[in-house]
Amino acid sequence: MAGGTSRHPWYTRIGRKMRLDYLRILRTKGAPSQVARGVGYGIFVELIFFPTLGLAFFLMYPLNKFGKGHMGAAVAGFVFAKLFAFLTIPPSFILGSKMLGLKDYRSEFMNGETMKPLGETLGVVKDLASSGELLRALAGWTAGAAVFGAVIGLIGFFIARAGLRKYQSRRQSRREQLLAEKEQATA
Repeated sequence: MAGGTSRHPWYTRIGRKMRLDYLRILRTKGAPSQVARGVGYGIFVELIFFPTLGLAFFLMYPLNKFGKGHMGAAVAGFVFAKLFAFLTIPPSFILGSKMLGLKDYRSEFMNGETMKPLGETLGVVKDLASSGELLRALAGWTAGAAVFGAVIGLIGFFIARAGLRKYQSRRQSRREQLLAEKEQATA
């Protein structure tokens, strides 16, 4: 309602908006592969550029434009990847440092098998910055994140494509069934 109070609480409005966005992605006019590419691009961009934080969001547009992906689906994949991206940080550091032949940063960021608390991790980052190792550590993180982003983005592509194909075929068969019922009723 313009200028007045809404009949529904804020969480109901947000839930409806999220459902509408979800249905827009499902019912998009593009082919399932185009939408799935957008999801994969969003996941990839978020994971590879997680260290750069905000820069990743602006890099999705050219990737979707030239890679023929769906921008709405890319944003959905980006947000989805943002939810679990923190889980890829330690493995990205470890994999990236092995790929680039850098020092093993596992001992710097982990206590045995668990991640160090945030306060200790910030202290490690300050120590790395003062010793000049921070750029190498970030390069390792980004290299490892590129691998994780490509793999998880590819998995997201295949899952999204399969799901969209199934959804669209089910919807098409339902349309055909309704048309057949309508023709039988008029005959």
